[in-house]
Amino acid sequence: MFTPSFMTTSSPQTNNWLERVEKLFIRYGIKSITMDDVAADLGISKKTLYQMVESKDALVINVLQHHISREKATCLDLAKMAPNALEEIFIIMDSNSQEMAQMKHNIINDLQKYHREGWELIQTFHFEFVFKVIRENLLRGRQEGLYREDFDIDILAKLHLATAFSLFDPQIFPDGAYTRLELFKEYMLHYLHGIVSPKGLTYLKKKLS
Repeated sequence: MFTPSFMTTSSPQTNNWLERVEKLFIRYGIKSITMDDVAADLGISKKTLYQMVESKDALVINVLQHHISREKATCLDLAKMAPNALEEIFIIMDSNSQEMAQMKHNIINDLQKYHREGWELIQTFHFEFVFKVIRENLLRGRQEGLYREDFDIDILAKLHLATAFSLFDPQIFPDGAYTRLELFKEYMLHYLHGIVSPKGLTYLKKKLS
């Protein structure tokens, strides 16, 4: 999971205007950002904004759909770049680090409470596409001898997804106790140490040294 403006004109008629709104949501949370805030950031009138999207709910859905489409393409491209399964995880971690560092802890809560359709969209993305990516990485790691053979791939992939969502639970990790990036990196290292084989552990230690 998203900073200087990438728009240089007052018109938001660009393929990337949704990314600008996404950055607002990531930085401040979804609930706290109003349609007035969005219009002001885009440099347009509120009336023009409502000609583009009929409601804040619709805006959230559009932002999430754009985000998911971009994430799918990025994830597949990064997997192709990686020379092995462990490097694939590190490349994806590096790609996600900036976004994780900026993300408000309450963004998941905002979706669950105020934008249920958006939350269901995120869940579908994670438990279908991301699950498949994790599963394929685990299979690849085994084929390369980097991951252990003695765990159930489907169970571990689902546990990985479920635990990742818990990083955004304010009851478990109150805002300010840790940075989101600290939590993300600590969890990913825990995950990696749990799946690597002796060969993978040697590779991991060299990577982290």
